[in-house]
Amino acid sequence: MDDHPFLIAGGGIGGLAAALGLARHGRPVRLFEQAQTFEEVGAGLQMSPNGVRALKALGAWDAVEPSCVIPSEIHVRDGLSGALLQRIRLGKTFEERFGAPYRVCHRADLLAGLVTAARRNFAIELNTARRATGAEEAADHVRLAFADGASARGAGVIAADGIRSALRAGVAGDVKATPRGVILYRGLMALQRVPPEIEADCVTLWLCPGAHVVHYPVSNWRNFNVVVAIEGSLPDEGWKTPAHSGEVPRRLPGVCEELSLLLAAPASWMRWPGADLPALPQWSKGRVALLGDAAHATLPFLAQGAVMALEDAVVLSREVAQTADLPAALRSYEGLRRPRTARVQDQSRGMSRIYHAQGVVALARNLALRLAGPSHALGRLEWIYRWTPESAG
Repeated sequence: MDDHPFLIAGGGIGGLAAALGLARHGRPVRLFEQAQTFEEVGAGLQMSPNGVRALKALGAWDAVEPSCVIPSEIHVRDGLSGALLQRIRLGKTFEERFGAPYRVCHRADLLAGLVTAARRNFAIELNTARRATGAEEAADHVRLAFADGASARGAGVIAADGIRSALRAGVAGDVKATPRGVILYRGLMALQRVPPEIEADCVTLWLCPGAHVVHYPVSNWRNFNVVVAIEGSLPDEGWKTPAHSGEVPRRLPGVCEELSLLLAAPASWMRWPGADLPALPQWSKGRVALLGDAAHATLPFLAQGAVMALEDAVVLSREVAQTADLPAALRSYEGLRRPRTARVQDQSRGMSRIYHAQGVVALARNLALRLAGPSHALGRLEWIYRWTPESAG
């Protein structure tokens, strides 16, 4: 394999993770982000044990951990009655079971940690205000084109440019994101604004007819993240669309008092349509490969979107290091990651049917949650949480 740098399109979580992974295996990297700065305006995220292991393998955990929060428990509650349906403790027993901790953080804090780690590595060159538009392959290199007419030459291109990827068509054809009939809202507020009725040190999931709510503290206990998913549709106007005043509480009538107070607390909400990607015909073509949301964007209902991108970066960089033939290495990465990410996508879609159940179905769901207990719930997540950097995919 030649010594030309790898070129990465996209400076989000997946792109920065890929840069770190490749650099740790001795490959120089040039990363190009279209925005003026490295920033993340999305919601919070749950860093499950597999994500912690991926960050450690990428050499970024020490930069990310200080901004994470250690929640005490995960609670599942009925949004109408407020009843506690299930409690999962996240202390020593959990960590012993999965070999790594469970944390929560804000996407901006994760991104900042990845940027910090990347800037410490002299093999990584970070560029902003450079929008990649396409990749053209030659026999022994690939050229990445930019909107300003310039281009860069490299050994390979990693397209980590998100669900609206500009480079995906050159690899997999014209595949668009698929709306999944849900509107997502995010609210962020200072921890002091959280109503006292809310257990702010927990990750809490509220199940409502046609909707669900998730909340937890982020940014080392400074802020509180609330995400609401409600059945419906919206035009795709990106992540930065403000919701109308009072829109979220109005769309969730009849919820219990505690939840109602919480939904009224954020000063503002942002909204976007929930969407994911259908199965692509391929993720790699020659010296170009897709990574993260560009390859397998998923609904957030298993809290694995960002973590899957981190895992992608670990596996891709490992395969590149182990296989001299770059196109073969990228095909191997694709073959290893496809089954796992497809399963996450499929189960994430299915979770909305469980979370949003109504009437008799909701009553049966609540009873099942009470009877099953936390051990059963964690058992269903074993296949996700037990992933390691040495895993097959």
